[in-house]
Amino acid sequence: MNCKILLIVAALFVGGNALKCYQCNYLAATGVQADCQSPPAAKYLTECGPLSTSCLKVVATATGAAGTSRLCGSTSTPGCVGGICTSSCNTDGCNGSNSVKISILAMIGAIVSGFLLANF
Repeated sequence: MNCKILLIVAALFVGGNALKCYQCNYLAATGVQADCQSPPAAKYLTECGPLSTSCLKVVATATGAAGTSRLCGSTSTPGCVGGICTSSCNTDGCNGSNSVKISILAMIGAIVSGFLLANF
């Protein structure tokens, strides 16, 4: 009997430590999951699997493929390539709109600073 109670208590503690990220996909052309845009709907905040270490946000701005994806995953290097911008963070719900705006602003600041340093 005591072993069963100990196992139940242990399972509660192990299950409560997983990272929670917004997980949804919005494609502008179809409008599917429009509530995944900034800020995403609370229903998309879900527990990640045991191998996920970060929350990711991917924003595509290309014509015909514009959209936003929020998901669990591994840490990625923030930045933009070919109209696709990525960012990552590692706290619950951090791939909502505010954390990514800060990352994009920091990235733009770094690009401008690099340009200024290279040309002056």
